[in-house]
Amino acid sequence: MTAPERRRPLPALAFIGVLCLLTAVVWFRVIHRSDSSGATGSSSCPTAAAAQRATPKVVPRPRTVSVLVLNSTERSGIATATKKALIKRKFKVTGAENDATAYGGHGVIKGVAEIRYGPQAVASATLVRLYFPHAAMQPTDASSQVVTVALGADF
Repeated sequence: MTAPERRRPLPALAFIGVLCLLTAVVWFRVIHRSDSSGATGSSSCPTAAAAQRATPKVVPRPRTVSVLVLNSTERSGIATATKKALIKRKFKVTGAENDATAYGGHGVIKGVAEIRYGPQAVASATLVRLYFPHAAMQPTDASSQVVTVALGADF
């Protein structure tokens, strides 16, 4: 019978030592990374911090918003089609007409549309802007809560 062969413990101990050292380095970097990034609870993104400070705006429901649709182009029928689309979305549409000087018309509007609103209709105009995202917002001194949408040449 032969004597049992003895294994050398040195390679196994060296392997375990290297693994422990590697683990220590990884944990050291993880711990110090969280300290240097500002672990005070504040966000490093300035827009996220500003969004947290800003109070959310609440817009009214469409059924409470009165809208006047004006055609400020040389095409016909777009105000009526837009009126029908807004009625389907539950807006109160007071009319669909050509943009005349009686409504503060400016002739043919370049761009998608102009949303005209008075000081009391800011929230309503914000809601209407969601449906006309590229429209120019045009504050007026009107005392009415009706929001006027003047459709432009790019509509």
